[in-house]
Amino acid sequence: MNIFKHFLNFFEHITMNDNCMTINNLKFKTMNNLRLMIYNVRFKTILVIAFLTAPLFMFGQDFFFSQSNEAPLLLNPANAGAQYDMRATVNYRLQWRSVTTPFRTIAGGFDYRFLSNGNSGSSLGTGLSITNDMAGDGRLSTTQITLCLAGKVILSKNQSLSAGLSGGFVQRKINVNDLTWGNQYNGLVYDPNRPSRENFSNESFFNGDFGTGIQWSYGKGQRTLSSNDQFGAQAGISVSHVNSPRTGFYRVADKRSLRYLFHLAGSYGIENTNMQLSPLFIYQMQGPSKMFYVGTFIKYKLQESSKYTDYLLSRTISLGGFLRGSDAVVIAAQTELGQFAFGISYDINISSLANVSYGRGGFEISLRYLPVRSSSSSRLL
Repeated sequence: MNIFKHFLNFFEHITMNDNCMTINNLKFKTMNNLRLMIYNVRFKTILVIAFLTAPLFMFGQDFFFSQSNEAPLLLNPANAGAQYDMRATVNYRLQWRSVTTPFRTIAGGFDYRFLSNGNSGSSLGTGLSITNDMAGDGRLSTTQITLCLAGKVILSKNQSLSAGLSGGFVQRKINVNDLTWGNQYNGLVYDPNRPSRENFSNESFFNGDFGTGIQWSYGKGQRTLSSNDQFGAQAGISVSHVNSPRTGFYRVADKRSLRYLFHLAGSYGIENTNMQLSPLFIYQMQGPSKMFYVGTFIKYKLQESSKYTDYLLSRTISLGGFLRGSDAVVIAAQTELGQFAFGISYDINISSLANVSYGRGGFEISLRYLPVRSSSSSRLL
């Protein structure tokens, strides 16, 4: 902050006998305007620097998809093969474009059921998840490949319990040449030729990463083809990074904190209508960070699928609203056509960062495909 004081004293000195000056072809007619400009620059600079350097110094906080239910293997490994015979998902997220170099997250998942006794029996499931997260000017990259294995047992006609394990490897890398450091300011301007004096052990490394989870599911179908009085619920707990893998780049390496995630979802058909409510609640703890996510989709069924033929595919459209702590309000929409589902959402920033981002947070899309059409769905939601 001393740099700004020196600048202010300098500008006051050279403007004692002249109320008008030109800097980079911009005229400031009074010192009040200049002070206001410097204050705004300082304020925005502090926010941006804090925002850009946060990924380097936080204890490896995980990214979060606003459409979490469409990334089921990241939510809980117990989801592998638990709901469908086969499922493929893709998620893409782009955020903070209005503030800095955008943060981009891509995820793909595939899971399927095997060794099954049918829709009414116990089964095993497996899945593969691949994610890549790119953050900031230093292109801080986290790539993770994870295998999941889950088992499901039937508790009663309407209830089941599944448990899963996940394991894989993570690569983290960063381009330190694209970062700027305090030691590279010579007192007046930034000098890229000055040494940063930062001591990195390396700019890329690999780690193992493991997790576990358990999930309870309940489902009661509708009484008739048109009654629309079905009800479903799911509740689960997952723990990620149980081995506390390394996350930092300095010689004294930071460890990624365990992530504890509780999720609760429901599906409630409004009787004798084409509408359905699908609420969602998530609570997550990781190190000092805590986050809750709550909201609901309102689904409208445009067309029922054929019960015995493939001539008609089911069609639905959903609109929803969610709140993520004190950080963002999320608006979302999804459409389902037969075996495909496509979702889109946008985060409206409501935290203090909104002073810089002007509320523009993150854009996200999701795609789900069910390659196998079961005669009767085993999905409880």
